[in-house]
Amino acid sequence: MKTDIVKIDTPELQVLEPSKADQIKKTFEPMAEMLTSFEEQYNQIVVEAKKEVTQEMTARAKRLRLDIGKVRIETGKIKDKQKEYIKLEDRAIMGVHNILVWAVKEKEDRLKEIEKHFEIQEQKRIEALQAERVERLSVYVEDAHERDLAKFEDDEFEALLSMKKKEQEDRIAAEKKAEEERIAREKAEAEERERIRLENERLKKEAEERDRLAKIEAEKRARQEEERRSKEEAERKEREDKERKEREAYEAKLRAEREERERIQREEKAKREKLEAELNAKEEAERIAEEEEAKRVQAELNKDDEAKVQDLISDLEVLKTKYKFKSARNTRMYADVTSLIDKLINHIHSV
Repeated sequence: MKTDIVKIDTPELQVLEPSKADQIKKTFEPMAEMLTSFEEQYNQIVVEAKKEVTQEMTARAKRLRLDIGKVRIETGKIKDKQKEYIKLEDRAIMGVHNILVWAVKEKEDRLKEIEKHFEIQEQKRIEALQAERVERLSVYVEDAHERDLAKFEDDEFEALLSMKKKEQEDRIAAEKKAEEERIAREKAEAEERERIRLENERLKKEAEERDRLAKIEAEKRARQEEERRSKEEAERKEREDKERKEREAYEAKLRAEREERERIQREEKAKREKLEAELNAKEEAERIAEEEEAKRVQAELNKDDEAKVQDLISDLEVLKTKYKFKSARNTRMYADVTSLIDKLINHIHSV
């Protein structure tokens, strides 16, 4: 069924093959027919809303808005499926989708406005009440515009207003009292400062007199102290001179005794060194004699060993050619042993 309410005809469809264009139109025609079926109900609600909006009408508007919204939802689903085709088909589908969505959106918005009529009116009432209460309360508090005043019942707000008014009046009274107390306090402080100034002048004069007398007494004590220090200094010098002479005599005595002890120690040391030298010379002569005797005895012993040494060398020479090995590893090992035997024979000759 064709509809005069929504015409499914876009420039994008004109560029497609007729069969493709017809196919796209037929895909979306059920959505257009569904939208047309709601047209009568929509027009009726809009006309009635101009006269009066009732609770029953808001419910009808909500129901119709949800039903019409299904057209947009179903259109979106079809659009998503059709967009899987080639690019031109996608553009054509989007064009048809936009037409249907635009047609539905306008009706949805109008129906929602009717549906939310009482909520909107209530919101306007709350905003007006908030503005009026802010204006009244701002006389007494600075943050009235930051408070949610519309939430209060009338008696609650009036109580709050009275409380804030009383607080302001009490604050003004307290500030006035504080100002009076400040003036009285400043007057008392001025009188106290004058009393303190006069008392300070009296104390200053008394202090100056005490200072004058103290200066005279200090000068007297200074003279006495200077005489005492002079006397003590003379006694100290006399005492130190006596002590110095006694100390010098004592140190001279100690130095003479120390020099005598050092002389005796030097003589004793010279005697010990002479005795030690004689003992060392004797021990060295005995040691040399013992070494000479040991060499002589060893030479006598070596005369009997010479034949044995020659037999040892001969036996070692035989070992150098006694064995024959087949493997290269053992051959190299035997060559190393032969080399070591040569070194051993050389060592025997050098001893």
